[in-house]
Amino acid sequence: MIELTERQREAVKNGQAIRVAAPEIGQEVVVLIASQYEIMRESLDDRREQQAVLRYAMKQAANVAKENPY
Repeated sequence: MIELTERQREAVKNGQAIRVAAPEIGQEVVVLIASQYEIMRESLDDRREQQAVLRYAMKQAANVAKENPY
């Protein structure tokens, strides 16, 4: 279990993300309030979906351009 200092707890309570060493996994982790994480995750999911739609649209446009060169 990761123990936060008082300063870190206050930072998280105030909406700041903090980096914490997690030697058990040999990585740093980011701690933030769950509601902030959900907002970020939804935003990333939306962006990925938009990029997928754009890739599909570009592929379709290229196919139409090949079929109708004029």
